[in-house]
Amino acid sequence: MKHFFTSLFFLIFSLNSFSSTFRSQIHSIDLGKADERHLIMLTNGRTAFLAPKSKMLIEAAEQSLQNGDTVEIHLDSKLNLISIQTVAPEVQLGNEDLDPREMKSYAPSIISLATAQSVFQSMRRDYQNESQCFNRAHIWTYEAFKRNALMSNKLFLFFTTRYIRKYNFNWWFHVTPMAYVGGTSQPNWRTLDRRYTSGPLSTKTWTDIFMRNDALCPVVYTYSSYRNHQSEEYCYLIPTSMYFWQPWDIQQQETTGYVKTQFFSSQINSAYQEAF
Repeated sequence: MKHFFTSLFFLIFSLNSFSSTFRSQIHSIDLGKADERHLIMLTNGRTAFLAPKSKMLIEAAEQSLQNGDTVEIHLDSKLNLISIQTVAPEVQLGNEDLDPREMKSYAPSIISLATAQSVFQSMRRDYQNESQCFNRAHIWTYEAFKRNALMSNKLFLFFTTRYIRKYNFNWWFHVTPMAYVGGTSQPNWRTLDRRYTSGPLSTKTWTDIFMRNDALCPVVYTYSSYRNHQSEEYCYLIPTSMYFWQPWDIQQQETTGYVKTQFFSSQINSAYQEAF
């Protein structure tokens, strides 16, 4: 069964890689050492590789990152960056409705396995083939909340630069809805990834679909615990409430103390438009 899920995952991701021109913003840049290729992490979750001697392209990427530009990226079949061009900015969607407030305690639902399976089966499957994982997950958790009053969670899987370079991997994070089945400790976590699985899975079974070396992904609770420890592990897991949309929400919680305590209509509308 593991081999089936793994084959399905890499088939879909390989098909997605045929679309080598797209628009995004640059989230971060990891400069390679010696003859290593540079890594460019994009806000849509993709990664791009850049040869160490591509001085003009890395300077353009660094300038775009500094300016917060929306860029059009063109990659070849091996994920190498061929060109980067600034384009008209997209509407920036942040936590514009979020007021500074004291952190509220999030009380996730604890459900049975049968309920988790029912929720999973009710998740819509009419997503766009090349939609982003964070938009699908946001709509799935939002609709489960509206339909079943389910206070679910999300589980972010972050791939480190060590893993990305070793396997020429084309994503730096993935996220899925998650439910607590029978309790809140990690053995009770069940992922609800309607695109890549056929039912609720334990975290290790789920990560094995994406990790070519079946690496164990430690659970951490701050963005810096992942970002500042790229060489120690191949991957990390960060659990959040259902309100978190993209990695910047995790970063914002750590750096500013803002914690999302609700869904925001602009982000829900954006997720519907891109994913469904």
